[in-house]
Amino acid sequence: MMANPLETTIASRKYSGLQVLRITAAFMVLVMHSMFFASERLKPGFHIWGQGATGVDIFFVLSGFVMVYSSTKLFNAPGGWKTFARRRIIRIIPMYWLATSVKLAVMLLSAGLILHARGNAAYVIESYLFIPCRDSSGTPGPLLGVGWTLYFEMFFYALFTAALFLRTNIYRFAGWILIPLGLGAFLYKPDWPVALFYLNNTRLFEFFYGMLIARICLTRKKTFPLSLSLPLMAAGIAGLLTPWPEAYHVPGLADGASAAALIFAMASVEDRLSRIPRIVLYLADASYAIYLFHPLIAPAAPLLLMKMHLIHPWLSVAISVFSGLAAGAIIHSLIEAPLTQWLQRNFQQKPVTAAAAVSVGG
Repeated sequence: MMANPLETTIASRKYSGLQVLRITAAFMVLVMHSMFFASERLKPGFHIWGQGATGVDIFFVLSGFVMVYSSTKLFNAPGGWKTFARRRIIRIIPMYWLATSVKLAVMLLSAGLILHARGNAAYVIESYLFIPCRDSSGTPGPLLGVGWTLYFEMFFYALFTAALFLRTNIYRFAGWILIPLGLGAFLYKPDWPVALFYLNNTRLFEFFYGMLIARICLTRKKTFPLSLSLPLMAAGIAGLLTPWPEAYHVPGLADGASAAALIFAMASVEDRLSRIPRIVLYLADASYAIYLFHPLIAPAAPLLLMKMHLIHPWLSVAISVFSGLAAGAIIHSLIEAPLTQWLQRNFQQKPVTAAAAVSVGG
């Protein structure tokens, strides 16, 4: 049996504030990539907002939080590991495969639209199956560029599933694996075998941060009062937006700690949040589709402006951001939501809780 399980009942709250952070994280990545596309295809040298990458840090901490918060009832349940694995597969893989297939089709039909996609059949298959691989330039990562984050997500889900299967203490089990792997990033060399892919990123710490925050929130004992939550939130935002010197920048420490502070503060003020606009919550629900498909949509803006001889990078960024949000929302409504609901009805006994949707993968 699990050692010292949480003996608490999951509250009915949906943590709407964390939903806001979810779409905020996706928006940050979208803006950064839109600026990159404008610089690459329209006006070389145009500024790229590198701090947009910290949206990934928010995603990873949220994922650790949600996996614990939404799965506490599975810790001692017979077959709980199967339920958890089924939920994650349904939520993550179909849309990732769809986005990867769209990119593959576009790459084959019109190579000029995608500048960073080259590879053989083995590379494509490995990308679909989350097997660590290198592209033709030798860079580790899948065919769908943003899919590198899902490699880490799926690794974390596999770890969580194993802990549930073994019915062991989820925190100790995850800590003993995630922390040493994260520390491995300090030793990692680019020429190491690609099989050691999971040793090259300190962001693995961030899943563990989120797990600990969820544990604290579930006990209902140590969330901060408003007088402390607001300064903590401000510190987290400042840390995420600060361009740390590259020589001292360790994402899983500086950015990860900042994301954890922001998420803990937001969870602490949940009961004081006023009504959140429906459009924000809708975009939060669509954030996974936005994240997956914006690299296939947003690059069209600078290409179109270039053909029209309109060298306006900020206009390109604005169009890319709007089109990325709009396309993701449409894909969510027409494909993701109905497909996920159909799979839930047919392949799992219980529907995924609302809380289970607050992560990079939904």
